Amino acid sequence: MECSDFMQQLRSFKPQSLGCAVARRKSSTTLIFPLPPQACSDEFCEEFPHNFIPTPGYWIECSRQKIATDTIWDESESDRDLPEGDEEDRDVTDHDNGHHSRTHDHGCNDLYEDDEDEDSTSPSPRKKTSIEEQWEKNGCFELTSVEQETYEKYFYGTEHWNYFTNDEDLGPVILSIKQETLNCRDQFRILVRAISYTVHGLIPASCVFADRYNREEVVRSLGKEVNINPPLTLGQLPDTPEELLKLDQVFIKSELKVGVIYIKEGQYTEEEILDNNDNSMLFEEFLQILGEKVRLKGFDRYKGGLDTVHDLTGLYSIYTNWRNIEIMFHVSTLLPYEKHDSQKLQRKRHIGNDIVCVVFLEADNTSFSPACIKSHFLHTFILVRTSPRIKRKPTRYEVSVVTRDEVGAYKPYLWEQSVFDKGPMFREWLLTKIVNGERASYSAPKFARMQERTRSQMLEDIVANLQNHAETGQIPKPYRRGSWRPIGHMRPSSPLLDSVRDQFEDYDQLAKDFTRVFLNAEQNILQNAQLFDVVFMVGQSKQKVKFIGVRAILGVRSRVFQEMLYGIQTGFGSPQVPVAELLARPVPTLLSPQQSRPKSSNFLQVPDIESPRPKSVPSSPMVKRAFSRLGTITAGWGKSIRKHNTQQLSADDKKKWSSSQDCSNKDGKDKEGKEKPNVGQLPVPRLSVCADAQKVDRAKLAQTEFSIIEFDPETFRILLDYLHTGSCPLTCATIPGLICAAEHYDLPELLQACFHHAKQFLRIDVVCCMLCSLENYYWRYTSASELVNMILAFVETRAYALFQTAEFLTLSESMVQMIMCRNLEVPEVRKFEAMLSWARYKIRTKTSSKLDAKLEFKCIMERLARDLKLYRISPQELIKVVLPSKAIKNERILETLMFQANSGMYRIQDSYLKEATQKLQKQESRFSEWESFDFSA
Repeated sequence: MECSDFMQQLRSFKPQSLGCAVARRKSSTTLIFPLPPQACSDEFCEEFPHNFIPTPGYWIECSRQKIATDTIWDESESDRDLPEGDEEDRDVTDHDNGHHSRTHDHGCNDLYEDDEDEDSTSPSPRKKTSIEEQWEKNGCFELTSVEQETYEKYFYGTEHWNYFTNDEDLGPVILSIKQETLNCRDQFRILVRAISYTVHGLIPASCVFADRYNREEVVRSLGKEVNINPPLTLGQLPDTPEELLKLDQVFIKSELKVGVIYIKEGQYTEEEILDNNDNSMLFEEFLQILGEKVRLKGFDRYKGGLDTVHDLTGLYSIYTNWRNIEIMFHVSTLLPYEKHDSQKLQRKRHIGNDIVCVVFLEADNTSFSPACIKSHFLHTFILVRTSPRIKRKPTRYEVSVVTRDEVGAYKPYLWEQSVFDKGPMFREWLLTKIVNGERASYSAPKFARMQERTRSQMLEDIVANLQNHAETGQIPKPYRRGSWRPIGHMRPSSPLLDSVRDQFEDYDQLAKDFTRVFLNAEQNILQNAQLFDVVFMVGQSKQKVKFIGVRAILGVRSRVFQEMLYGIQTGFGSPQVPVAELLARPVPTLLSPQQSRPKSSNFLQVPDIESPRPKSVPSSPMVKRAFSRLGTITAGWGKSIRKHNTQQLSADDKKKWSSSQDCSNKDGKDKEGKEKPNVGQLPVPRLSVCADAQKVDRAKLAQTEFSIIEFDPETFRILLDYLHTGSCPLTCATIPGLICAAEHYDLPELLQACFHHAKQFLRIDVVCCMLCSLENYYWRYTSASELVNMILAFVETRAYALFQTAEFLTLSESMVQMIMCRNLEVPEVRKFEAMLSWARYKIRTKTSSKLDAKLEFKCIMERLARDLKLYRISPQELIKVVLPSKAIKNERILETLMFQANSGMYRIQDSYLKEATQKLQKQESRFSEWESFDFSA
């Protein structure tokens, strides 16, 4: 942008921003929007209205300028698709079509190029359209760049400076400035943001009326150009770039939902259009261009508001992931249909809440009115028309676009090309047009107002934090995940409170120190052995594994460890009390003797993590509360412990509840002072996690070794790392044990993190491993039972892939039965084959005697076959697959064949019944088939 142009934009920034704010507060009906140059009019275009019915409040995009000769509808090209008997009729059609084409050429010479010699057998090659040139050069088309991408593209990750102010008229304003060199000239790249308006551009350094080497003077000069008051101040918070990037990313959508409606010849009203249920071949072909047909039940990607659990919004839909943008198409014919619902609300409630709608018009003489679909959200319609009368390979599509007045034009434009043949170029062009149409619609007042509220709140918070840091040097408190305002971010209760009493909190560094010191790694144990004071012997076998820990940290982090290590009966964790109620109870704060007033225990802020780390548990809010309590617990660690009797609590070591009441027992204290320390045990720690020393079991304090038999060593090691450091690695292999440990030791946040990881990263190759691990837990822990149900629901749509894995054969019989009794989406014969393979593997690996193997095989298959629906297996497979296996009694197979024949499910041939009867007669007894069982198979 030229210097003078951008400087003029800066000078008009304030009035433009105020004007945008006023305009967005008005209704769309009271505003006047200028028509873009791409709009069509009957005064200049003979093709108006381009298959639409002109509607007030909408403008139609014109496609008249650059349509090449052979891109128009040419029925003569479809001769090769017709049978010979239709040649006579086609001649008449060709004659009419030629006359029709010549009429158009005569009426609009700038639209088409007429061949000079109509009898020429080899027409001259036409010039490629600009769309075709772009496709050959780039293989794609340009997506509209939204203003929210500017900061990430030009500023983020490079050296720049962010200035802020709270303007008396505009409110929060942020100016980002960066120095660049273009064409050997020094330039300043400027980005100015307000709530309602943003401007971005380059200014040559020579155009700024200030010393170019003095950044403060340059910014002061720019502030005067923008007319900002008070002046801009440099923001010095280190995380400001991340916060600004976060502000932009809120408005950059990577998930879109788009409506698709199907119109036949003669359909004009909403009821007629939404009443279509059957797809034609041409419409099915078009849906394949848009994306792939997916089964909604169990679909784990972007669902676009559709139900993926109970099939309440149809069985199938069209989905695509294009350029990292997930698009779910709401296809009218695939949405639920209720015959007696004249308004078709089940379909309209999805399509009517979309912003862009693709209209597939399979007609020659029907036009579409954008007003027929009544909706406040639909802002642009992309109409794709094809002729049902003309059969042509590949199929040819003519595209038209109609948009609300408040939405501007968007690329790729129809005047470049509007008629396409089926192929990759048309798909790329159409998806680009859809995404750009959605992005262009965001500027409409209705959506702009919705964005402005969110943008205003976020911008105010950024400027408030920068202002507070500039005045006091205080770092803002971490933000709650999913919410912009920090917890407790409010004005002080008294105007006399000033920054002198502000508290410096560095929990991140504290967490790093704990991670470095307290991990159960061999190097840490050797270097910091003096810091650990308890030992855990883990395992059920005689060869137990030894782990060490810090009593105070474990007692603060978990009430179960507090009972185990200190003998304190907290009263929490009763099975009758729900976890939510436990978490809602207030936690008393421990005060040091030096404090005269109780201090708030509100340390429940959750840090906002920069990027998701699916392989580790995020820091728990309990960590910060624990750290705050540890600050009082370890207040005397800096003093020399050798000066005191380690068996006796001194006056400085007493802890008080927030009531400041002295709860120590003087008599008990005097008695303890007379006792001699036991040399054979560790001295009782001088500091206690409880305010009342009488509540601590002295025997528990003296005990330094504890036995853990509930969990395996690896699970317990990960649990100790989480309790000591606040984070731990998560994998699907370790989730089963860890999720039960989290329930056992009352760690709700670790429990939630485990469920989230399992739901996000569950794969078919780890299912068997997880089910084997859950075998010993699911009957004891509720969380394990819920995890088993989640895995089984995951398996329902992927059962065939599960049966193909070698790990499936290692499952226990109870787990196999739980899988087989689910509604698996596999043929019943595949279930039988999986049962048979599992039973044979189990017999080969568990039994040594041939007689025992036969009996065990019979019993296993009888138990598994209870969940087998034989009548769903075809007669051919019953005879060729089930009968030779000798796993199902022949009488049951014969009964199934008779049932299928009587019910008419299958057409049973006499040969099937005869073959089954002959095999049954050969059996000497009911169980004679076990005599010929191949034990070595």
